[in-house]
Amino acid sequence: MIRSPPVVIARGGFSGIFPDSSLGAYNLALETSVPNVILWCDVQLTKDEVGICFPHLKLDNATDISFLYPASAKNYSLNGIPTKGWFSFDYNLTELADVSLLQGVYSRTSSFDGNHFRILTVEDVVKLVKPPSPGLWLNVQNEAFIQQQNLSTKRFLSSLSTRGVSVSYISSPDVGFLSSMKSVFNPRTTGLVFRFLRENEIEPTTNQTYGSLLKNLAYIRTFASGILVPKGYIWPVNSYLYLQPYTSIVSDAHKEGLQVFVSDLVNDVPFSYNFSYDPLAECLAFIDNGKFSVDGVLSDFPITPSAAINCFSGLERNARKQVDTLIISKYGASGDYPACTDLSYKKAIRWSRCS
Repeated sequence: MIRSPPVVIARGGFSGIFPDSSLGAYNLALETSVPNVILWCDVQLTKDEVGICFPHLKLDNATDISFLYPASAKNYSLNGIPTKGWFSFDYNLTELADVSLLQGVYSRTSSFDGNHFRILTVEDVVKLVKPPSPGLWLNVQNEAFIQQQNLSTKRFLSSLSTRGVSVSYISSPDVGFLSSMKSVFNPRTTGLVFRFLRENEIEPTTNQTYGSLLKNLAYIRTFASGILVPKGYIWPVNSYLYLQPYTSIVSDAHKEGLQVFVSDLVNDVPFSYNFSYDPLAECLAFIDNGKFSVDGVLSDFPITPSAAINCFSGLERNARKQVDTLIISKYGASGDYPACTDLSYKKAIRWSRCS
């Protein structure tokens, strides 16, 4: 079966540089990624049930709301855990008009925090999408908690469908919520994707672990057209950050008719030493390994999977050597393995043959 090239999903836009879900992040993703890049929006609801794109339930994680409303923090029980913060559903959209987005990952640059990027509604982001991009990816978390606030993400999404707003994918880690979406969106135009969390976490509808649900992909196929999994589900690593043999999850899911999307490919977080500190090499391991390919890559740095898919995939098999280059390995592949060891020299030889 011939499959289409993997798609690139920009999580909150180019959120590795600009504040997540900001206009700057989405615009940079559109400018630097593949033409059919899909924009990811984590849907949160305001008090007046407007859908906004923001990566967390708590607005204080990546905005300046605590400075604008210093005495407005509230306490809630979130998944049984007492949680204090500034939550989107405690404010209407007008009250959020002066709130500015900030970089929520503190190891990343804060240089764009002073640009006064405002919180965008789902409709704002929809207007940014132009062909050949197929549309928007809406991710929904914590729906049961949202319903406790007398709000409904399902109702909001239904209103989008009624108004003809183009949504390419809807994802959620909640079986019940995703199942309820089957009657709302046309499966020919909107894919429903079940999002797997950590294997030992409990899925709220079935009360099973996500690891257990992974063994029953036929059941997942009854309400979803695809799955979104952390990269470790496909390429596990050991405690020393070295790759273990790949799992059969991609081929198993494809046999069930499910698309497979991979998450957690992030340039600035430590990953397996096997990739020699090269996020491009890591991405290629999921789309160009000679054994399998995922159907899409979710990234904070969409330029990386874009380059992997459009420029480097298949290069080793198809490209001609342009010049003879002398490669000198210092103590072997000493950045990946201890210097001067058998493993280090073997990897250096293997990689030099690919150059």
